[in-house]
Amino acid sequence: MRYSLGSSLSRSADRRMKRPPDVVFWLDEAPSSSVTIGLAFQLLAIQSVLFVLPAAVAATITTDTAQATRFLCLSILALAAWQALQLLTRGPVGSGYPVAAVPSSALLSAYVLTGQTGGGFGGIAAMVILTGLAAVALTFIMRRLRLFLPNEVAGVVVILTGVELVWLATEQLGLDGGAPQAGPSTVFIVVGSLLVMVAVALSGTRAAPFNVVIGAIAGVAAAVLLRHGPHHAAAMLASRPWLAAPEPWLPDFHAVSTQAVLAYALGLVAIEAKATGTLVVAQRAADASWTRPDAPPLRRGLLANGLGILCAGLVGGAAPNPATAALGLSIATGTLARRIVWFNIVLLVLVGLCPKLAALAVLTPASVKAAMLLYVAGFLMAQGCQLVTARLLDRRRTVIVALGLSAGILVAIAPRPFRAVVPALASPLSFGAIVAFLANLATLPLVRARAEQAFALHETAGREASDWIANVAAGWGLKPRTAQSASNAVDEMIQLLLMRKTPRVLLAATRAEDRIDVRVAWEGAPLPAPAMTPRAEDLLESSEGLERFAMWMATRESQGFSQTHTPRGSEARLIFED
Repeated sequence: MRYSLGSSLSRSADRRMKRPPDVVFWLDEAPSSSVTIGLAFQLLAIQSVLFVLPAAVAATITTDTAQATRFLCLSILALAAWQALQLLTRGPVGSGYPVAAVPSSALLSAYVLTGQTGGGFGGIAAMVILTGLAAVALTFIMRRLRLFLPNEVAGVVVILTGVELVWLATEQLGLDGGAPQAGPSTVFIVVGSLLVMVAVALSGTRAAPFNVVIGAIAGVAAAVLLRHGPHHAAAMLASRPWLAAPEPWLPDFHAVSTQAVLAYALGLVAIEAKATGTLVVAQRAADASWTRPDAPPLRRGLLANGLGILCAGLVGGAAPNPATAALGLSIATGTLARRIVWFNIVLLVLVGLCPKLAALAVLTPASVKAAMLLYVAGFLMAQGCQLVTARLLDRRRTVIVALGLSAGILVAIAPRPFRAVVPALASPLSFGAIVAFLANLATLPLVRARAEQAFALHETAGREASDWIANVAAGWGLKPRTAQSASNAVDEMIQLLLMRKTPRVLLAATRAEDRIDVRVAWEGAPLPAPAMTPRAEDLLESSEGLERFAMWMATRESQGFSQTHTPRGSEARLIFED
């Protein structure tokens, strides 16, 4: 089966999706304007928590607050461009899933290294452009995406994204040894905000989808009464204009250093794994009939991800990446309508063009930001666990998950040695993703396995062959659905060969990471091609029509089918994705 660039991005190859019963607003559904705007603001509230990342990066490069605000506004506009590319439902770009964006935390250490080597904002722009080009190239280089980024790696990344959100929450509260330390009033605000979020979510009222923003408003009100938040907030807001078009930074490719390139390359692995995992989570949440990742939408989504990063570099902003926290919120509230994210894009553009609003997002009290982070982190980790266990965990897959999670949690618990020695990996997400990715690559040679068995054809041969396939699949840890599809196909072909009075067949099954290759060899002429449009009348018209219908039955669940002549007769090959 040859690889085709067009077919890998074609929307005609997408599997048909089924609306989940517990979703309030599905992909193409249109909530009322008031509901849409409210949910779009709720997404913005979650996104604003990570607006602190560009602000923190800017602080390592300059003390000029105007320059820092400029970098933040450019980064916010880049988020809008990323989301627009992702939401496209026509053409070769965009998954079509309602995924919001945030500045990528995977490149935080790389930005700091660029600043330390004198690169400045122009150097960051140049490196983000190179990162975007590399991400676009990887979309086409990694033809069998699941071979390099299987569910286990993607699930580890999603889980560690939740861990990193908890980690960021502890930094907001000063629990990592920083300042300020969380006192009784801070704990009151965090716990109170969380209780309001949970109570509203479980209320069953129309306010339930807005639980996070309602909890955040309650937390801000409590913070104002308790005099929490930056002391200079009023002065900072007063100094920022209401409307200003941020001036892009020109990329400075002369500022590119070898050390920074390594940091960005390591971060790119985490970016690609996170994007893959998040898109799979979105796909799974939006499709009640989901059994395995559908590759074409994921590939278009990764292409949109690379182009979005490239756009960020061209304007001089921080690289965007999927907002897994916002997606976790959308899943938790059952609001998966694209319309909501389109409205969110409008809000992002308004914030990006309004420095006063951008500053307001940064000035949200740390205790309220921490509450929002903690609320959505749990949903993300639960989604990551579902991804990890989507396939049966054999010993190899368990090792990949164990090493990835252990590495990420190690950085979360003891980040200082990493920051001192290998700052490029001083992130639970970056280090855990790299370890899981390398563990998967290193153990790939151990995956390949082959089994072979000859069968004399008689009345019970089909059942015997099906039982053999089932036993092989169980030993290899394949999904039950994969084993059932392969068994059905083999049974249909054997029944057809029995009609031809074929004396025996040779079955061979080969296992790869993401698929099983089944071959059926026999002495005699090839079987007819499967019927393109099977009809019940084919069963009665002729023996050839009956055979074509049977071949359609045998191959309908396979991802590839071909036949070849051999010195001893014929051989059919069927491929089933696991």
